[in-house]
Amino acid sequence: MKLLSIISIVLNLLGSFCFGRGLFISEEQALDLGVSKWGGTREQNLKLPAVKDRLTQRKWGIAGVCFVLCGAVVSVLILFL
Repeated sequence: MKLLSIISIVLNLLGSFCFGRGLFISEEQALDLGVSKWGGTREQNLKLPAVKDRLTQRKWGIAGVCFVLCGAVVSVLILFL
């Protein structure tokens, strides 16, 4: 029971970290994202910093959701055990 509580807390912490990770960027990254660039093809546009940043945020968001959901499931299991 105690182990499940610890696992639940760790999963929720990992999920929160994943959600918050995209909020912390350097000044260089902020400048790079704020600069307007003209892209051509889809492949060129996927290489743009703003697009790559959004794709990275998406990956971390999905990971965060998975961790928080797993933590919530473990928490519910604790209640019923």
